[in-house]
Amino acid sequence: MNKSAPEAEALKEYTKETNNPELQKMAREKSHEERKLYTELKKSRWILLKKDDHLNERQKTHLLDILSEHRDLAICYAMKQEMTRLFTLTDYEEALAGWTKWIQAGLESGIPALVKFARQKQKRIKGLAAHALYPINTGKLEGFNNKIKVLKRIGYGYRNMDYFFTLIRFHSLPKNYSSPPNFREEPNLTLLDGNESLRTV
Repeated sequence: MNKSAPEAEALKEYTKETNNPELQKMAREKSHEERKLYTELKKSRWILLKKDDHLNERQKTHLLDILSEHRDLAICYAMKQEMTRLFTLTDYEEALAGWTKWIQAGLESGIPALVKFARQKQKRIKGLAAHALYPINTGKLEGFNNKIKVLKRIGYGYRNMDYFFTLIRFHSLPKNYSSPPNFREEPNLTLLDGNESLRTV
């Protein structure tokens, strides 16, 4: 896998101590190339995170190019795909066996970040397998926590906590999508029988 940007910066700093202009020039060119590759790869992270069926043809081609050039990324991408499949299982025993194999593969990958992630999941393997029986998540909870943070930020401070909690309760109310009554409608005027008088309905 290509060197990261910090490694390129370290190489650049090292060459500053030398008096060889050619070596400094080569180091600057190498550092510039590494930063460019790192930036391009960072911009492509959403392609790696998307599902396959959500990618267009151009993105699929770009994804194959990335995976062919970066072995560690290819391993992590395959592990991500397998993790997605494990969350769709509905049998507990099958899920437990699948997560056991996944964690073992992560520990043997040799990729430090993936090894650390697999060790964390190993402590919660029964809870992960229980998702097959109880497919619930904390999506709504996390979304509401984010809403509270937004209300706190846009308020620029509140007089006291009662005001703040009142605002939270107000935004917790279910939204009414029905149209409210329009009190500014023009009155419906009809003619009375037998004369020209008007009546408001």
